[in-house]
Amino acid sequence: MVEFGPISLLAIGFPEIKNLDGALIKELLALSDARIISIIGLMAIVKDEKGKIASVQLTEYSDEDRIRLGAAIGALIGFGAAGEKGAIAGANAGAEAAYYKEFGLSHEQIKDIAKDMPKGTAAGFLLIEHLWAKKFKEIAMEKHGVVLANGFVSPQAFIALGAELAEGKKTAAKLK
Repeated sequence: MVEFGPISLLAIGFPEIKNLDGALIKELLALSDARIISIIGLMAIVKDEKGKIASVQLTEYSDEDRIRLGAAIGALIGFGAAGEKGAIAGANAGAEAAYYKEFGLSHEQIKDIAKDMPKGTAAGFLLIEHLWAKKFKEIAMEKHGVVLANGFVSPQAFIALGAELAEGKKTAAKLK
């Protein structure tokens, strides 16, 4: 059985904190309650109009689950960096980071991000597990499936594709 479902990272900037009313958090919690996603980590950074910085972190994972996931991610990163020996070191480092509830951004990194943010803005970093896709992932792995590509397709990507197609059509017409 697959221990964890696919994981996504999403970073969103909010140019005006006055527009934030809790609706996004409410929706995330509804998706979690419906067991569609699980919130591995959520970090919000707000810089008010006076430049004061506040941040908050949230996770739905138990200490045990966080440590297991941290070890798994650390092992994969370590394996990529240095093979089997790297996997062992990475698993240990990942488990330790998860134990200390470090979700990838230290307090110093948060300060660095926030200092570059304009006053009156916010940023959110969300790491979620896709529970809806867990069984799909398990079946794909049983069938020796390999992920060839993965990601969100933004509206901007479709606009860029349209522009490329139009340019290609113009070039093809010139060649006739």
